[in-house]
Amino acid sequence: MRNGFGFVVNTKARKKTARKAPVQSRSRATVDAILDGCVRILDQEGLVGATTSRIAEVSGVSVGSLYQYFENRDSILNALQDREFARTSEMLQGLLLTRKFESERELAYTVISSLLDLYRASPGLHRVLALEGLRVAPTDRVQAFDHKIVEILRAFLEMTSFQILRKNRHAAAFVIYHSVRATMLAAILEEPAGITDEVLVEELTDLVVTHLIGAPPSQGSAK
Repeated sequence: MRNGFGFVVNTKARKKTARKAPVQSRSRATVDAILDGCVRILDQEGLVGATTSRIAEVSGVSVGSLYQYFENRDSILNALQDREFARTSEMLQGLLLTRKFESERELAYTVISSLLDLYRASPGLHRVLALEGLRVAPTDRVQAFDHKIVEILRAFLEMTSFQILRKNRHAAAFVIYHSVRATMLAAILEEPAGITDEVLVEELTDLVVTHLIGAPPSQGSAK
């Protein structure tokens, strides 16, 4: 089965979760150190360098401590996937619920650029999650995240004072979310020549604004 990224997901994969839930602050700090260490390796060395022993070394913990919380590397990747899911939904909700926007274009530009900033903060991590993490992730967890983001966008489109032309707000939210996300991940994976982050954000902003309100693309930046 293919998910919103366009990659095949193993629907029969056993969910690889942390062995011991971090309750105490010290345990939580250890888990965070392991996750952050894995991110540094993925960004600098790629997946090939992310062995459990190397992750433990970079994280400043013993291999034994690592295995107290994680069964293997896949379980660490799954924990990172969950953390990125949470960061994405928190970022989106924060923008839509607390920020005031002067125009539809400013709104679209801000959300899209913020999402790209999140991806670009750890490009190696997101390359691996797009290709490797989703291969072992249970489909229901990925779909639950997709549904949550679409619902956040749908609710915003229903309540906004902007003049949205799309009558089916759920369909509009679905199309916008999957179009933007798939395009961003393709850019991260392929790194196409001549398409800078600024160009990518402007093109996606034009796409979203034109779809929602039918306005012709603006030649100026929304910043």
